[in-house]
Amino acid sequence: MSTRQRNNLVRIERALRISKRKYTSSLQDLAGESIPGEWLTKIIEHPPSVPCGDEYNALQEILSTTPGVFWKPRKRKEYIVDSSRLKNWQLYSEHYADYIGYCQTWGLSHHTQDFDILFDDKEITHD
Repeated sequence: MSTRQRNNLVRIERALRISKRKYTSSLQDLAGESIPGEWLTKIIEHPPSVPCGDEYNALQEILSTTPGVFWKPRKRKEYIVDSSRLKNWQLYSEHYADYIGYCQTWGLSHHTQDFDILFDDKEITHD
């Protein structure tokens, strides 16, 4: 029986031809996709709330009996965050190139098709 031998040079040349053909059209798509979305944050300041009833009486008692203790009310801030304008890749990474590298490492997207060509077992082999 003969062993199957693969010609590595033919595999690499075939992969290069296919990748060149693929990247000429998809680089423009990737450039458009890499434009980040916006993270909108709105801060609303509310006036400080004054304690009422028993809380106010307890506060006045503490302030009057303890020297050097004072009460400084703070403004209450409310943060409204809108992440609907973010792109999907911004949830995983800050830069699009990092996201593509992550996907290629874990085989999560169509960007890994280039590696499939190199390591495909179904191609024609020379006996």
